[in-house]
Amino acid sequence: MSTYLRDPRFYVMIVGIILVAAMIYLYPRNVSGDIKQRIQLAEQDLAMKQAELASLQSGTASDMAVIEQEINRLNQQLAELDRYLPRSYDQEEVFSMLTEKAENSGLQINSLTPLPPTTRGDFLVYEWQMHVTGRFHRLGVFLDQLTQQMMITAVKNLTVIQKKASDGSYDNMEANFTVSAFVQP
Repeated sequence: MSTYLRDPRFYVMIVGIILVAAMIYLYPRNVSGDIKQRIQLAEQDLAMKQAELASLQSGTASDMAVIEQEINRLNQQLAELDRYLPRSYDQEEVFSMLTEKAENSGLQINSLTPLPPTTRGDFLVYEWQMHVTGRFHRLGVFLDQLTQQMMITAVKNLTVIQKKASDGSYDNMEANFTVSAFVQP
């Protein structure tokens, strides 16, 4: 054994074993310390990101509620505007309305003829040629009732001819005119 103690290789081996033991003991502590520190930083970052996500989600929910209210308000405004200038048109509905208004005014419709639709600017225009008979003041009542209709926007080409009544008075008339309705295309 004494020969081993004198051999420099023995001392080199002992130093090597001590160095390997030191590396085995110290390396995991340094590496695990770094890993633990990185895990803690990652957990803190994850907690911050989760808090940010929760904040964005609550903001998005409140923003969606505000947007939904705005959409409802705009839909109500659109419904109001559709009363004035509808986006669709029902010929039967207009025929019924014109016939009803004429009868309520005391006029007799001799003819009610739809004309082909035309385009004026950004609008589609539906027109009806009307020929009515009755009394002058009844024509005024009928035209006034048409002004109350949201869809009817114009009466044009109005011609009125005075007619002699059977009793000899001249309070009867015959009128021709065109009624127009503008519709959003």
